[in-house]
Amino acid sequence: MSTPRRTAKRPGPRNEVSPWKPLTAFLVLLAVVYGLVFFTGGGSAEPKLGIDLQGGTRVTLTARTPDGKTPSKDQLDQAKQIIEKRVNGLGVAGSEVVVNGNNLVITVPGNDGKQARTLGQTARLYVRPVTTVQAAVPQKTDEKDTKDGDDGKTPAQGTEAERKAAQAAIEEQRKLRQAPANADQKRIAELTAQMAKMDCSPEFNDPLRGNDLPDQYLVACSQDGTQVYLMEPQIIDGRDIASASAGTNDRGEWVVMVEFKGKARNFWPEYTGKNIGKQTAFTLDTEVVSAPSINGAITTRQTEITGSFNQSSSKDLANVLKYGSLPLSFEASDAETVSATLGKESLRAGLIAGAVGLIACLLYALAYYRMLGVLTFLSLVLAGLQVYGIIVLLGRWIGFTLDLAGIAGLIIGIGMTADSFVVYFERIKDEIREGRTFRSAVPRGWVSARRTIWTGNMVSLIAAVVIYILAVGEVRGFAFTLGLTTVLDVVVVFLVTHPLVVLATRSPFLSQPKVNGLGAVSEVAAQRKAAARAQAAVKAAEAGEGAVR
Repeated sequence: MSTPRRTAKRPGPRNEVSPWKPLTAFLVLLAVVYGLVFFTGGGSAEPKLGIDLQGGTRVTLTARTPDGKTPSKDQLDQAKQIIEKRVNGLGVAGSEVVVNGNNLVITVPGNDGKQARTLGQTARLYVRPVTTVQAAVPQKTDEKDTKDGDDGKTPAQGTEAERKAAQAAIEEQRKLRQAPANADQKRIAELTAQMAKMDCSPEFNDPLRGNDLPDQYLVACSQDGTQVYLMEPQIIDGRDIASASAGTNDRGEWVVMVEFKGKARNFWPEYTGKNIGKQTAFTLDTEVVSAPSINGAITTRQTEITGSFNQSSSKDLANVLKYGSLPLSFEASDAETVSATLGKESLRAGLIAGAVGLIACLLYALAYYRMLGVLTFLSLVLAGLQVYGIIVLLGRWIGFTLDLAGIAGLIIGIGMTADSFVVYFERIKDEIREGRTFRSAVPRGWVSARRTIWTGNMVSLIAAVVIYILAVGEVRGFAFTLGLTTVLDVVVVFLVTHPLVVLATRSPFLSQPKVNGLGAVSEVAAQRKAAARAQAAVKAAEAGEGAVR
């Protein structure tokens, strides 16, 4: 009696991950991105455009030295480096700083010249103890006095006579509003009397702006023109400010957190402990931007500045303090509007051309790969949606601007994404030529393809990083978008394309060679098998004849 045989169930692949898990992870990530796009920042889904697409603003900063001499190249280079850090705070692309003679030319996207001017504003930043403060008294000045020095010329510009006149105006203001650190009470009283004569109106062009001597007493206006301060010589240079940031405290109030470095880091706790209740002013180019009172000895690393701040004002003050002092003072020209070289119409035309190219690629993929071509198109659409959403958020969070160079980087990156799909599909075809089925060819082809995809994308990413570090201006925008699309290429291939192909292998309909576009290679595999069987039969027959004989 024969015993019944038990048929063992063939175990599936070990550690096999359901294709739905990576697909779900990508869709959740996509939903999070567009949730942030539509429910934060006003809900606008438009990216920030660069100068060549939307126009921009150019501001020329002319360097000023206290003695009216030409600034050195080292001073200009140092100032350029500091301002470039501020430009990078606006965004990774679309903004640039160029040294032109004794000038720094700043170009930023948009029509708001105020933003460009503030980049060069933190020229001379000091921390000064406040002696006394009073409300500003409106001054009656004739038109000549109001416009004095408002011709755009500075001590570093114009004729020799103009430079001497500008320097004389600076010296006159120093005599009226400054006094040595060892000044007697009579001189301090003269400075106090001068406070009532200060013109703090925004129309007044202060000759002393950015030219005050930090080691002397100073009479200066607040930035909003409502108050006049008499301050002692500076105790901390702005270059000793390590960082500054805006945020909210435990009471939900907007504050500015400041941290010092160098000698100021040890000096500040000692000073605050001895001067509780006194005001200390932060002066920027001879204007008081903030004058907080010391509430107690500050022994922590960070100093909290409170006041009637909102999110915008606290951020503005933090930006003023964060970058410290420039080695030079600058005079800003009027903002000059730079017209867009392409404009939104050209952008629209470019997008239409890109859509036509995408459709052409789809038709080719459908003709060559059929079902796999559909998966290619779906993956590219999802990759494009993810890139677009991230660019919108980057424009909102760090001021990233999309310009023509950035669009070129996106196009190249998306092309590399499509190339990754081709590499994957060709590896699958190689496995099918070896005689494997579509279902067994996919995991084997994926193992081989992912190494090639990893290598190709890492080379591209390294190149993008190197270009971004070494390049300037619009080229950095190209490198940034290329690197971004390279990273998302890996994400899409691993989380979208491969899982979709795995799901296709599990469908009886999609696994058909005439549907998945693998019919031709399947026929080649069948012909190879038939040829191999025929050859084996011939060898077997020849071996049988030899045995009979």
